Amino acid sequence: MKTRLPTPQRLPSGQYRCQVMVAGKRVSVVDADPDVCQAKAVAMRAGLIEQSETPKDRITLDAAISKYIEDRRAVLSPATIMGYRGIQKNRFRPLMKTRIRDIDKAALQKAISDDAKTCSAKTLKNAIGLVAAVLSDYKEINTRGLKYPQRVKKEHAYLDASQIVELITACQGNIAELPILLAVWLGLRRSEIMGLQWESIDFDGKKIKIEHALVPNEDGEYVEKSELKNASSRRVLSCPEYILAKLDSYQPDISKRSGRVFKMDPSVIYNNLKKISERSGIPFVGVHGLRHTNASVMLSLGIVDKIAMKRGGWATDNTMKSVYQHVFSSDRDTADDMINAYFESIVDDANKKFAHEITHANI
Repeated sequence: MKTRLPTPQRLPSGQYRCQVMVAGKRVSVVDADPDVCQAKAVAMRAGLIEQSETPKDRITLDAAISKYIEDRRAVLSPATIMGYRGIQKNRFRPLMKTRIRDIDKAALQKAISDDAKTCSAKTLKNAIGLVAAVLSDYKEINTRGLKYPQRVKKEHAYLDASQIVELITACQGNIAELPILLAVWLGLRRSEIMGLQWESIDFDGKKIKIEHALVPNEDGEYVEKSELKNASSRRVLSCPEYILAKLDSYQPDISKRSGRVFKMDPSVIYNNLKKISERSGIPFVGVHGLRHTNASVMLSLGIVDKIAMKRGGWATDNTMKSVYQHVFSSDRDTADDMINAYFESIVDDANKKFAHEITHANI
C-alpha cells in the first residue's frame, strides 16, 4: 500500500508546516518552502533525519503559561490573571515541569487523576481549559474524552425570610450595613459593591448604575476592572428610598461624593458580616450568599426569569432568552415595586425589633 505524502499547510506566518507520526507521536516540520517542508517530513517519518529541538520544544508548561499570560495581559482582566496564576501554582505540579513536546492526552489524564483526590470536577475542568489553550500555541492536542471525577452538586447557602429580618436588624449602624443591604436587597456582587461610585447613583431618579467593579490582581492588590463579569452585568437598578437615605447619611457632604463609595478593604465587609451573623444566631452565608438570598427572594415572589436575570446581571447562552425575548418596562417596574415592598416590610419589622431591643436595654 502506497504511503500517503504529508500535505504542507500554509501558516499565518507565511511558512509551511507538515505533520507526521514518529514513534507514536505527532511531529511538526516547518519550512519556508512547501516542497522542502514535505521532503523533510517524509525523511523524518522514515527515520533518515532526527527531529531538531527548538526553544519551543524545550519550554515547559509552567513557562508556557507565563508566556501565555504576558502575551495577553492587555486583554485579560486582573481577576482572570490571578485565576491563571492560581492554576499555575497549585494544579498539576508534575505536569508543570514537563516540556510541552512531551505532553500528550495520557499525560493530561494522569494529571487529572492525581489531583482528583483534592479538587472538584469544575476546578479540574477549568485548569485543563487553561492548559489546552496554552498548548494550542505549540501543538494540536485533543482534550475530548478526558475523564473527570463525578460532579457533586453543591448547595449554596442563603437566608430565609426570618433570617433576613434578623440580619437587617442586627446590621443597623454597622460599617458594613450598606454593603450588606446592596448585596441582599439589590443582589450586587462584592466586586460591584466595592466598585460602586457616587457618580453612578442618581438620587433624584432613584437609580443605581452598575458599571464598575473592584477585583484583586495577581499580586493581591485591588484594582478597578475595565470590563464587568459579562455584558449582562452592566445594568441600571431601581434604588429604594431606604437605601438612598442610608447612602445620603453615609456621606452627607455632597462636595465629597466622587469616586468610590466604599474605601474600606473588602475583608471589612466579610468580617463584619461574620460577626453580625454569629451574634444574631443566623447562618453565615458570606457576601455571595446574600446574592443567592436575593435570587431566592425573586423566585419566592414569582419574578419571571428574564426580569430576574436582568436585575441580577446574570448571562445566558440561550439565544432565545438573550436575543428574542424582551422585557416590557411595565413588567420591570412591577418587579421593582414588588421587591422593594417586600424588603420595606422587612425593614419595618427590623426597625420595630431594633427599637424594642433598645427600649429593653435601657430599662
